[in-house]
Amino acid sequence: MSRKLKINHICADCGANEPNWASLNTGVLICDECSSIHRTLGRQVSQVKSLKRCFWAATELQMIRDLYSAGSNTIFEQNLVDANNSSFTVSFSNQKNIRRKPCAKDALHPTKEDFIRSKYQNLTFINRVHSTEETQTEINEQLHSSVRTPNLKTSLRLLILGANPNFVHPEKGNTPLIVSTKCGLILQVELLLVYGADPLIRDVNGKTAFDYA
Repeated sequence: MSRKLKINHICADCGANEPNWASLNTGVLICDECSSIHRTLGRQVSQVKSLKRCFWAATELQMIRDLYSAGSNTIFEQNLVDANNSSFTVSFSNQKNIRRKPCAKDALHPTKEDFIRSKYQNLTFINRVHSTEETQTEINEQLHSSVRTPNLKTSLRLLILGANPNFVHPEKGNTPLIVSTKCGLILQVELLLVYGADPLIRDVNGKTAFDYA
């Protein structure tokens, strides 16, 4: 491995020290145990990569660092009572039972596994107050605007909520990837590519993201 994420943080899911894994499309750091559950969720939910054993491109590494530092985990735990306290109890928005966020010493099965699946697969703790009132086009247009700025966390939240990375703006005739490329926002480009943005889609001028790179 030529590069390593040299930051001392805790696992986003159980609070274990010195997490050795990152999830690219969620922007969180996770421990060995929790990573084993993430790998069963499928790449569409969590794209797991080792911080120690895998090669990291500079932009990929910086994207994870910036997302984690910006509080990417709070997107997934926004409706928890206290996302910084591993002993609190939380109420599932679509269930009547009460559960708490796991701590490092809890059992992997079923405690950590149930929490991780609810958090990432079911998006149980995400705040949907505004998103439920917005149309798909509105969320897509918000992403189109967000990628013009350095605010990765906002873009990540919109992508998690289902914004289309290949959305072609009906008035501007281009995609979020073309916009971020033209603006020179390489970390936004990296995030969009993680979510499947197609660099070959042409804009109203017949150019692709490659042409603007």
